[in-house]
Amino acid sequence: MYNRFLTLFLVLLLLNLFSGNQKYAFGQNLSFLSDSVSYQWPTNASTYLSSTFAETRSAHLHSGLDIRTWGREGYDVYATRDAHVYRIGIGPDGYGKVIYLKHADNSYSVYAHLQRFEPELQAFADSLRIQDYRFKLDHHLPPGRFTYSQGDLIGFTGSTGVGPPHLHFELRTPDFEAINPLLTNLGVSDDIPPVINSLAIEKLDPETLQYLDYQIIQPLEVDTVNRDLDFGTIHTSSPVGLAIDTHDKANRAPNFYAVYELLLVSESDTLFHSKADGFGFHQSSMMFLDRSYPILAQTRRGYQRLFRVNGNELPVYNQLKNRGLAGLQKGRQHLKIIAKDLYGNERVARLTVETDHDHQLHNISSLPAYPAPKIMPEGERHTATYYVDTRKSTPVYTITGERNYGGPYSPESTNYHLRSFENSRSVTHKVLTPGKRYTLPVADHKAWLTIPRDALYDTLSLQMEYRNQSGLPSIRFSPNRIPVKNKLQISMLLPEELSADTTLALYSYDEFRDRHTFLSSDISNGVLRASIREFAELQIRRDSDAPWVGNITFNEAPSGTFEVHVTTVDRQSGIDYDRSEITVNGNRGIIEYDKDKNLLIYYNPEFRPDQGDNEIEVEVFDRTGNRTAQTVTRQFNQ
Repeated sequence: MYNRFLTLFLVLLLLNLFSGNQKYAFGQNLSFLSDSVSYQWPTNASTYLSSTFAETRSAHLHSGLDIRTWGREGYDVYATRDAHVYRIGIGPDGYGKVIYLKHADNSYSVYAHLQRFEPELQAFADSLRIQDYRFKLDHHLPPGRFTYSQGDLIGFTGSTGVGPPHLHFELRTPDFEAINPLLTNLGVSDDIPPVINSLAIEKLDPETLQYLDYQIIQPLEVDTVNRDLDFGTIHTSSPVGLAIDTHDKANRAPNFYAVYELLLVSESDTLFHSKADGFGFHQSSMMFLDRSYPILAQTRRGYQRLFRVNGNELPVYNQLKNRGLAGLQKGRQHLKIIAKDLYGNERVARLTVETDHDHQLHNISSLPAYPAPKIMPEGERHTATYYVDTRKSTPVYTITGERNYGGPYSPESTNYHLRSFENSRSVTHKVLTPGKRYTLPVADHKAWLTIPRDALYDTLSLQMEYRNQSGLPSIRFSPNRIPVKNKLQISMLLPEELSADTTLALYSYDEFRDRHTFLSSDISNGVLRASIREFAELQIRRDSDAPWVGNITFNEAPSGTFEVHVTTVDRQSGIDYDRSEITVNGNRGIIEYDKDKNLLIYYNPEFRPDQGDNEIEVEVFDRTGNRTAQTVTRQFNQ
């Protein structure tokens, strides 16, 4: 009797863990999600979503819901449950103005991109910032300092931080990890199945299983009765990993959402199964592994992998066989992809993988996260000649090269003189393993890369190429455009003639879009140092153009306070809002910055313009120190 009871207990326990309430799939204590706990919808803006949980972002997974505000700001934001204010933040990036509430069960709710806080909380935040006129604020409050009941007003919707007007809303566990808010009583109307747009085939090396290349395939036909898709037959001589471009829909909403659940089934055998219930914030960068990062880097489209590579620690995977790979044995393999939402709607796609080789791969326990490098030739060195515009001291035209640096060169002009320089290349190769710290020098220590112990997802065979072209160093990696868990440190020794050049800055180069992105760096004693978050081409470039300053106007904020708005743009290194200053009639204020609107904002809770003339002094810096200054008189009459 005892053995029978024990067996029944174990069976019930397993059923509860693996086939029952999937809220517990990612191993956290989610007791606060019990049916006895009710959450209030956090705003009166709308009940429609513009984004859902676990969508792809630039460098992480989306950790909450985005609620539509119809392109407007100023809707009410409410406490979703009884709580006290745990933390508030203000800044130009990320969440912008944000409130963190802590509930009695030690879970949290988060409300981001706010236009402003409710008046008492806003006054408290202003009192902290006005002490030293600082823009940024990250402040933890003691329990009881500000408390709210469910449904109390806590703020107003806005567009601070990143993105257009909307409310970003999160729920977090007592361990401060993100969970899907739609697992609670909060929900949306949805009887529409997910959409599968296309299929990506990642071809893998038969011996190492490293990524080789990818191919995008469109569906051949759609079943007119049940709307299932058929991708036909894929012929391959190597193992493959599948990834899909898919999204979900909801009733009366135009937006595309992340799909909640994905399965890859080979006849009756489940190869892959994932559910987007939750993840830790230290795992959010695993987006680069959950999505196919080679395709993401080239197309900006987030193909979700139906297989799992090394280093992917996301807790969303319920079942895997051979890491989800297909095409391992010779013959035909009939596969079915199932995409589901939280409300039981699903879409099915079918395909056949036909393999002409038996790779004898069974019980795969390791699948490399990184591809092999493309072999670079050994370094080379040669001398070239270019003309320099003596008025700017910048290269104008290279004789022994292919690039025109700004010409045209006029030999009759006395503004140019001839100068020689040395073009050089140097290549370093190293096999790197996670858990070790590395410092990789190149070009006789003209540059070196520091890789922390916890930076790599997996073993990486890396080539690092240092180039000096026209006197400006650059570094290229192979493999290129690959992600890391934590930032790397790059140091570059500048040529002596550049060590005092304040217009220099470090940029990351996107070869697929021919676009440069400014990277914050420090130049000291002739050495440039910076943190980078991926292995991507690095180039030192000049920015000698001062920021553009446009309209300077008074603005009455919805709170009744007055601000000065300065339109300013710098398309190279960007605006340095920390260094920029605005004074009105000689009085300082907090200088805020809205990158999306190209606005520097003078803010002081006590500010009110004088009737008649007001003298406004504006000093705007970019991030390489270029400066634009204006003093204007603006009339205010009310």
